[in-house]
Amino acid sequence: MEGKTVFIVDDDEDIGQSIGSLLRSLGYQVEVFTAPMSFLERAQAGVSGCVLLDVRLPVVSGLEIQRRLREAKRTIPIIFLTAHGDIEMAVAAMKAGAAEFLPKPFREQQLIDAVADAMARSEQTEEADRIRNDYKASLLLLSPKEREVLDDLSAGLQVKEVATNRNLSPSTVRVHRRNIRSKIQGKNLGAFVMLHNTY
Repeated sequence: MEGKTVFIVDDDEDIGQSIGSLLRSLGYQVEVFTAPMSFLERAQAGVSGCVLLDVRLPVVSGLEIQRRLREAKRTIPIIFLTAHGDIEMAVAAMKAGAAEFLPKPFREQQLIDAVADAMARSEQTEEADRIRNDYKASLLLLSPKEREVLDDLSAGLQVKEVATNRNLSPSTVRVHRRNIRSKIQGKNLGAFVMLHNTY
C-alpha cells in the first residue's frame, strides 16, 4: 500500500481518528482532516488513494467537495459517510462518480471492503493515466509525416493503401513505419495503434 493514502474528512475528530486507527492497523497510510478546506488545499498538490468524506461539513458540504475535485480533474475515488443521508443525496453522489455511500453507523467490514474497492479503482485509474501520458509523450516524437502514416495504419490501411493515400512509395511507408516503431521505444506497434484510435 506504499504511496496510497486514505484521506478522512470528517468534522468529528473522534470519528476521524477512530477510522484512521482502524485503517492504519490494516497497513494504509492515513491523513485526517476536520476542516474540508484544508483537505481541498491538500488535494491541489495531487493526491493518490481514496477519500472518506462526510456529507455534512462546516463551510462546504461533502457534495460540494466532490464537485470541486471533479472540476479540478482530481479523479480520486470518494466514499461518502453520513448519518443524515437520504436516497436522493446518495443517488446524486453516485451519479457524480462516488465509489460508495455508507450510512453511519456502518460495520467495520463494510468500510474495509469499500476502501479496498476504492483503492483498486484508484490503481486502475492511475495505470490508465500513465498509459495515456506515455502514449502522448511518444506521439510528440513523431514527425508530421509519421503521424499521417500512423493515422492511416490506425484506420486499418495496409502499406500499399497508405502509399496510395499519401502519394508515397510502399518502401517509404515502410521506412516511416519502422521509424514509428523505433520512436515508440519498444512498445508493440499494434497496441500503440489501438491507443491512437482510443485517444
